Amino acid sequence: MCARRASIEESLLSFQTEFNLNPSQPLFKITYKTSPIWPISSSVSDHKKITRIAILDSSFNPPTNAHYHLIVRSVTNIFFQNDKPIIIQTPEGRQQIKEQGLEFFDSCLLLYATKNADKILSSSDANHVDRLLMMETLASHIQSTAPSDTHFTALKNLAVGVVTHPRFIDKAHGILSLLLSLSNSSFGFSDNISRQFSFYFIMGYDTVIRLFNPQYYTNMREELAPFFETNYIICANREGYDGEEAEEQFYQNEIIREIIGIEGEKIIRIKLDNEIAKISSTRVRDIVRNELRVKNKESTKEQNKVQSDLLELCPEPIVEFVIQKGLYRKEQ
Repeated sequence: MCARRASIEESLLSFQTEFNLNPSQPLFKITYKTSPIWPISSSVSDHKKITRIAILDSSFNPPTNAHYHLIVRSVTNIFFQNDKPIIIQTPEGRQQIKEQGLEFFDSCLLLYATKNADKILSSSDANHVDRLLMMETLASHIQSTAPSDTHFTALKNLAVGVVTHPRFIDKAHGILSLLLSLSNSSFGFSDNISRQFSFYFIMGYDTVIRLFNPQYYTNMREELAPFFETNYIICANREGYDGEEAEEQFYQNEIIREIIGIEGEKIIRIKLDNEIAKISSTRVRDIVRNELRVKNKESTKEQNKVQSDLLELCPEPIVEFVIQKGLYRKEQ
């Protein structure tokens, strides 16, 4: 782990140096990947097909079961026919996958921005390196627990990446620039075919609201419309944010429909179980800060209770990382 930490620190330093040379240019860097040809799927025989990447962008402070279910639910519930999304949520419905020759995601990306549009890194937060290490841990957990069905190979073809800019329009630009700059040989193929990529940004409804907040743009219509020409949003419900009726009204807003199109295919909506939808990284940090801060004064019974509470919110490897590294125990 020490060697891996040092490697990430060196990578981030190089990344920051490159960014300092041109701060206005969004940069994206892959820090970890489970396949040498990521994001291309090794099962793809048609090199001309569009490569679809499910992107979970978050602060990962720390990764939770909500993050896990967001990426897994997206990949296992969303399929494509004639480049249009089809949501299949039942095992019976998945018979359509073979019968209709539906397409699926090729890969996944866990994405972290070094700068947040709304938040400043506090002394009690995990630093950049710890977050990237936890994202790698989450990626390994997703890969090890993924269904063996070949339609879900994206859950085994994962990467962790870091981007310099907080806005989604800039993140998409940075990711695409890097992928297009990589040669075909970097993906393990010798052909000269120009590849196409489709990005599907997974986010909670609260983040979608911020995406359409005019305060982040000089001209929201002009800046967001091109984003939706080539990118998509997968929106999941979040507990405590409006309700289904208010959400419907939000998507029917004239300005939003003008930006994403009348058909509304650019935003795919999925529903998480209520118990998952209410999980937050803030809750995890609060438990650690309030109940683990004075570890040496707590009994084994109390420690086990805290760990049990955390396991309801985070995958076990993440809980182990948080406890072993002593994260989130400082006062804000």
